[in-house]
This record gives sequence, C-alpha cells and structure tokens, in this order.
Amino acid sequence: MLVIEPDRKTAVFIHHMLTQAGYVVQVVPTGKEGLIAAWSDPPDIIVTELDLPDIDYIDLIQKFKNDQRTSRTTLIGFTHLSAPEATVAGIDAGLDHIIIKQTDAVEVLISYLTEGQRADAMERSAAATPHLAQVIAFLGAKGGVGTSSICINIAHLISQAVGPGKTVVLDLVLPIGSLCEITGMVGPPDVVDLTELEPSQLTHEYLRENLLTPQGWDTKFIPGASSPDQAERLNADRLAPLLQSLRSTYEYIIVDLGRNLSPLARLVMSVAENLVLVLMPDEECVNNAHAIADYLDNHGIQTDRLQYISNRPLPSEGFTQRTLADRMEVEMLAAVPNIGTQFTLINSLHAPLQLRFPDERANLILKDAASRLLQ
Repeated sequence: MLVIEPDRKTAVFIHHMLTQAGYVVQVVPTGKEGLIAAWSDPPDIIVTELDLPDIDYIDLIQKFKNDQRTSRTTLIGFTHLSAPEATVAGIDAGLDHIIIKQTDAVEVLISYLTEGQRADAMERSAAATPHLAQVIAFLGAKGGVGTSSICINIAHLISQAVGPGKTVVLDLVLPIGSLCEITGMVGPPDVVDLTELEPSQLTHEYLRENLLTPQGWDTKFIPGASSPDQAERLNADRLAPLLQSLRSTYEYIIVDLGRNLSPLARLVMSVAENLVLVLMPDEECVNNAHAIADYLDNHGIQTDRLQYISNRPLPSEGFTQRTLADRMEVEMLAAVPNIGTQFTLINSLHAPLQLRFPDERANLILKDAASRLLQ
C-alpha cells in the first residue's frame, strides 16, 4: 500500500496502524513523490490526502488513472477536506472512495478495505472487523410520486428484518424535510443540528443515545430541515463526517433525497450501495428517469446501482407494469398498486403501512422489496 500524507505526525500514525493491521505500507509526503513511487513499484492500493502542497488532487488522481501502471489500482482519498464540492469532485475524477479524517478514520479505512475484499495481506474475523453500514438512497422521478412514504416504510421493514437499533433514516429532502409529517416526530436533533456539531462530538455513544425513535417505527430517525431558512444553516462541510460516523455506528443508513440532486445528494449517492428511484408508471416519469440516470452517469455515479420502484399514488391508468419495464429496459424492484386513501390515512396517523394494514397487498410488495435490498 502507498500512502501519500504530507503531515508527518499523521503519516507516522497511519503507518503504525496499517502495519499493525497487516499491510506493507510505504509513506511519502508529496504528490510527486507518490507518482514516482507508484510508477516505480505499482502498489495494490493508494491512499492519498487531497490537500497536497505540490499538486492539485484532481491532477494527481487523473495521472494515476490515465497511466497503465496505476489505472486499475484502488485509489482512496483520506483527507481533512470535507466540503461536498471537494469530495464529489474527487469521486468524479476517479477516486474509489473518500474517508474524512476524524476520530475513527483509520478504523473506517481498514473496514472499507476489508469489506471490499481488498485486504490481501491478512484475514480478519467478522467479530474483529470495524463495521461500515450499507447506504440505501431514495430518489423521486418527480414530485408527488410518494418517494418519502415508500422510503420510510421500506426502512421500517428493513429494521424489522435485521433487528432493533441497527437502522437509521436520514431526511435530506431540501429545502424542507418531508418525513416529520409522516413519522409525527420533529427534532432536535435534526440534520442541521448534527452538522453544526464538531466531528469529534459525533461519537457512537452520542448517535445511539440522542437520535430520535418515532413511536411505531422500528428505526432511528434524523429529521430534515424544518424551513428554508433553517436549511441555509446546514453545514455542508460536515455532512461527510456525519455520514461517516453514522456508517460506523449503524448497519443500515436509509436516506430520503426526494428530488435532490445537489452536491450534498451526490455525496450520499457516491457511497450508496443501492439508489432507489421511485416513479409513477407514466411518460413523464419514464423520461425523467432516463434523464436522471444520464445525469448520474455523467457525474461518475455508477448507474448499475439504480433500482426502480413503480408507485401508483393516484388511481390513474398509466402504463402496465410490462410496458413500464419495457420502456425502462429494466426489471422493477417493486410495483406498488394504488391503495386509495389508505396511504393518506396512515400518513396522517403517523404509522407504518405494515402496522395499520398488515395484509394489504402493497405492504407485501414493499416487504419483498426490502428483502431484495438486503440481499
């Protein structure tokens, strides 16, 4: 492994921790020395700070990716830069992953390498491996398709399947969050409050003890912004550290993005194992879905992680499921039928569909979708 780290104390610490974990590590202080070392003796993994004294990190990444000696090398950003613009730009340029430097950053790095089966130098038992949660993000093809209802109900079913205390739902719908209306619970703490904390305050203990647990919903919950004015206070630079802390504390992070395709949303999508796009079975949603897929592809987000859920919030005709699948050229993760006023009723009761209507066909379909997302 090659580590590019300009800060001497940090370099010594990283070298010590990774060596103890079983890796053969070479550390260099500059980007140019990193290029020389990597091209002289190509490593399996390159871990680099993005804020380097001698070369722009985008140029460095592109040099690694464009040279046949390092084009296939796993490339990880390990950095104090947490602004969404910087992290998204790094992913767009070719980084496989970005880890923000905070208290448990080296553990997160080792966990990422191990869970990706990149740690060839040693074998680690599951009990000894630091955990890194699976991220599932929900997007809407247009307004009014029921993205938030689908998201929170699937999160509830995932939590029931995996057990209590392992799942958290994050509302990143902007400029006003949408899940408080469904769950019946508001902050504090909400996402704005959490991004105002120092990363060192986002400990496992704090996140387990202080996040909300809405009554009837088997999941922890982080509400979104309560108003556009509050949304403006959201500290974008702290979203990556928050997400990283959540991933090392819980096992499943479910994120409601609504129609949000901002750098904040792309930061989430860059680490998500599954991107679930909710659409109605109509012409507008099909066109929007293709446009969103193209947009994500153009921003370096792998579209093979896209899954599609067809939802009929209105009793409209629309496409048949076969026609929709043909138009989308993919198999639907789920096709949720119209259930009349019942979704409106359960939303007003702040209760999961599964709790109020356990035998409803839509609930059984969502349960199957939750199971497939866990596979």
